[in-house]
Amino acid sequence: MIEQITKGRSIAWAETVLKIVLIGYAVFQILTAFIGMREPLIQRGVFLGFGLGSIFLIAAVALLKEGKGWGLVGLNIGLSLLGYYVCLHIALSNDRISVFFVHLTTLDLILGGIAIVLVLEGGRRTIGWFLPILALAGLAYYYFGHDLISGPWQPPRVSLLTLIETYYASTETLFGYMTDMGTRVIAIFIVLGALLLSTGATEIFIKLATLIAGRSYGGQAKVCTASSALFGTVTGSAVANVMAMGPVTIPTMERAGYKRSYAAAIEAVASAGGQIMPPVMGAGAFIMAEMLNIPYAQIAGAAILPALLYFLTLWFSVGFHARRKGIKPLDRAELPAWRELIDPYTSLPMYLPVGTLVLLLVMDFTPTLAGAASVATLVISLLILRTIKTLKESGVSNLVSTYMELTDQVLDGLYKAGRAIAMIAVLLACAAIVVKVLTATGAGVKVSGVILSLSGENLTFVLLLTAVLSILLGMDVPTTASYILASAIAAPIVINLGIPELNAHLFVFYYAILSAITPPVCASVFAAASIANVSFWRVSGHAVVLAIALYAIPFLFIYRPGVLMEGSALTIIYDAGIAILAVMAIAAASTGYLLSRLDWIQRIALYTVAALLFYTAAWSDIVGAALLLGITTFSYWQGRRQTVQQVG
Repeated sequence: MIEQITKGRSIAWAETVLKIVLIGYAVFQILTAFIGMREPLIQRGVFLGFGLGSIFLIAAVALLKEGKGWGLVGLNIGLSLLGYYVCLHIALSNDRISVFFVHLTTLDLILGGIAIVLVLEGGRRTIGWFLPILALAGLAYYYFGHDLISGPWQPPRVSLLTLIETYYASTETLFGYMTDMGTRVIAIFIVLGALLLSTGATEIFIKLATLIAGRSYGGQAKVCTASSALFGTVTGSAVANVMAMGPVTIPTMERAGYKRSYAAAIEAVASAGGQIMPPVMGAGAFIMAEMLNIPYAQIAGAAILPALLYFLTLWFSVGFHARRKGIKPLDRAELPAWRELIDPYTSLPMYLPVGTLVLLLVMDFTPTLAGAASVATLVISLLILRTIKTLKESGVSNLVSTYMELTDQVLDGLYKAGRAIAMIAVLLACAAIVVKVLTATGAGVKVSGVILSLSGENLTFVLLLTAVLSILLGMDVPTTASYILASAIAAPIVINLGIPELNAHLFVFYYAILSAITPPVCASVFAAASIANVSFWRVSGHAVVLAIALYAIPFLFIYRPGVLMEGSALTIIYDAGIAILAVMAIAAASTGYLLSRLDWIQRIALYTVAALLFYTAAWSDIVGAALLLGITTFSYWQGRRQTVQQVG
């Protein structure tokens, strides 16, 4: 009995310490977003140090709760303290390393080696083996490759001292560009998304989506699609979207008549699309703006039509599926009232931060300041409006309970944000190891040369190989890291063939996002399958079918640049219209329904229509549109005939 009480107290203390650390971690990101970033090694050292240490601390608390032995718990606590120390050591050595350029000490070298090992192990614990093994293989190639490999793939010779100095005691790798983007941009948007979730945004987004889509065929699935799009405008995280929306939308779709595995697939695919939805785009838009040195507004504007095409494709697919399966729309009685969505006390605090974010970004404020201002807008508006509501409904006596409830929600949001930031920090550092290997050894350029050689510099083949490469690089990696990896290797391949930089970068960015729903490693599908408690492979199969048209959309960025808002207004409208017809044809072919059930000949014909519409020639547009009109007319006539027969 005494032992159980002692264990319970130990767990409570451990959880309290973890919460304090993670909440403090999130608060640090908010404060530095407002008052300005510290010197690079200090800011990035604290960011990665708390992220790395917290990963092992989270593991230690989990092991303690599972009743594991103190040896294993103690080991993880030791790794946690070591993770904090190796990075904070660099932060505290900022002047010595960055200002006075003092040579590294033996302690620096030892801690550098430990830091690299801890980052790889932290990455493995966070997302599995793929990225850490890729990073480890890259390190081995970089260090041993000169002696083991000859010919064009031989990397330059590097000493252990130079390697550790480059990776650890500099702003090039572990504390380089990717870590900088993590602490300067990504973290504040994770905080904003977590606070929106903890204070009731999920309910508001789902109600708004229900009013928009509930009365159409496939309404329940379209609600999922629309709510994920709305939520993705702020967070841009596929897994976060699934975990936020899935527990509500998946059971709702199942009750409406969708199979659980299909409902989970809809949620996974819809959530992945949130990452291409402006304004945040998984922070990819901000990174792209810095890489290409173009205004953020230009990137967000170019991404609007592709994002709409993504969700419109899903809209078509779930609508056709619902009609095929006889799933009815929601009854009017099931729709929320409009007044619920314009209630200033509950809805306004959810709309104001999003509005603030968009306004400040359009006004060319930095993403960091825009995100921080949105966080402040959310908390202040919640405080003011809940105070007014409490005074209006029950007087001063209930103000304390109102403030306590709000405090609990904010602290819960900060705690969850801290956990998410810790994971992102470690994964970005892990990905930075890979990127540094590619640039230091020239392997990225060599991979580009191989792909150009294999494709014979044929644009279509190059795009196909680049798409596959972008998906592979994005597997098991967060959007930001996967985009940076893809932009370092895949984007230059397309650019070398004369494609504009923005088009090429959006092309690889889109496929890096689709890796989240592409087997065998697809994080959002795995999350949705776990919520639905169904087979991962069954969900991934449905997800791929739902996404068939989505895999084709990026080719439009190259062949029909009007979908990226390039060209005259007429060109943009024409290209967008052709794109809509093409994705509708693919959605109908993949689901087997248009205006009535389709046989295999009609489905093949619709795939042919899509191919013709994707091909950029006037004759193919005319033939494709005419063929689509013919199939649609026949499907309508066939549906009418079936209805008459059923009535008769």
